[in-house]
Amino acid sequence: MKRDWQYLVPLFGLLASAGVSAASPFISLQDDYLNGRIEQLSVVTNMPTLAKPYSVKLVRQHLEQVKQSHPALFRVIDTRLQRYEQDYSFTYAEVAAGGANKPDGGKVIPNARGEKIDSNFRVAATGVWNPSEYAAVSVGGLAYDGETAIPVDSYVVIGWDSFQVDIGYREHWFSPFQESAMLLSTNARPSVSIGFSNPVAFESLWNLKYDVFFSRLEHTDGMRWNGEDISGRPGLLGFHMSVEPISGWTIGVNRTQQLVDNGDLTVKEILKSFWDPTKDQNGNSIDNQIASVTSRINFQGETPFSIYAEYGGEDTVNFSKTRLGNLAVSAGLFIPFMPQAFLGPNFSFTYEYTEFMHAWYVHHVFKNGYTNDGVAMGSWAGDNRYFGDPVGARVHVAKLGWQAGAEQRYELTYRNQDNQYDGGGYKHDYKMAHELDLKYYGKLAGQSWGYRIYGGTTVLDDDFIRGELNWHW
Repeated sequence: MKRDWQYLVPLFGLLASAGVSAASPFISLQDDYLNGRIEQLSVVTNMPTLAKPYSVKLVRQHLEQVKQSHPALFRVIDTRLQRYEQDYSFTYAEVAAGGANKPDGGKVIPNARGEKIDSNFRVAATGVWNPSEYAAVSVGGLAYDGETAIPVDSYVVIGWDSFQVDIGYREHWFSPFQESAMLLSTNARPSVSIGFSNPVAFESLWNLKYDVFFSRLEHTDGMRWNGEDISGRPGLLGFHMSVEPISGWTIGVNRTQQLVDNGDLTVKEILKSFWDPTKDQNGNSIDNQIASVTSRINFQGETPFSIYAEYGGEDTVNFSKTRLGNLAVSAGLFIPFMPQAFLGPNFSFTYEYTEFMHAWYVHHVFKNGYTNDGVAMGSWAGDNRYFGDPVGARVHVAKLGWQAGAEQRYELTYRNQDNQYDGGGYKHDYKMAHELDLKYYGKLAGQSWGYRIYGGTTVLDDDFIRGELNWHW
């Protein structure tokens, strides 16, 4: 694919001319504990965002609102946020040891960048350097059993709070959902990308936010081009935009485009195909496109809560420019602090439901489907089937969190998946999957540590259990 980024330079210059304030690094999505507390913050402060990772500046902008009303939440976020705001600092580190009852198990752990349940170790670290007001450098990495180091969170950002460019291995999560995302999540490993976004919303434009990027995915085979199978590194173009027309209600649109690496696509052709999902001049499909509309409404009061939804389509109906095909619908509820009359504010509750049709994460142009390095780039449910089998699913997720102390938290998650046939091709004998996932975060001898017990039965009727001990900072 031609690297003719010069076509985008005038656009970069035009948007950058409006910027007046500093660039911002992004909070690592590897830090599950911090991101979970930011999810709570986003509801009680109406933080307008439908995508992650969160920028440091956006979180800092809203954090002061809870200094008096939620002092414990303020302290934990403020302490970790300060790491990103120093001239240079480590921002996150983790060392984990684990094992499963089936050493040859091939099941992928949800939202773990491709790590499998039989992984015996995981090491991760991130750090940030802020050399100037308009630039930041994040250096990070992740290694786990069976995978060489992945430079997750290694990127450079240059720009302003209204427009900044990032180059490197920045992750993208295009959804208000916490436990899965249909288009893009942390389920598969990230690949090198270049993108631009506004880390802080435009207040005068209904808190408008945008995020656009282009990535080169990992090498794969089985890409269909001109009647032949070729191999290479597919492209992935992503687009997100959201607005907040009414305080507390945010609505967004998302698009991704997976492109065949035929060595001859130009930026002009990519953009034309992105906005006009039709066939090429020879009548061939040259890409795989997915789109969704997302929405979240925050309700304030004695017990704040959030309801959110996503409506998506895998490609279009008969190459229509307006009708989504192979639908997916999702709905969620998040109560960051339960009412005093029921469990109390030290508890949180999340429920999310998703149903998608058979064409999700499989595609006739890409033999390996909508995957990166063989793992679904959207929902983890896309991995729970025979590889390449076009089958839909109904998924339920419920999570109960308990803040047992200032540095002590339990999270218990139940996942349920029922694969459904709706006219797709292959047919296998799937069973209903049930999973329980218990995580603990605590302190011991002044150090942060935790454990995880994860087990259940799969859609292939296999049982599994995994135990994990971890130290984190």
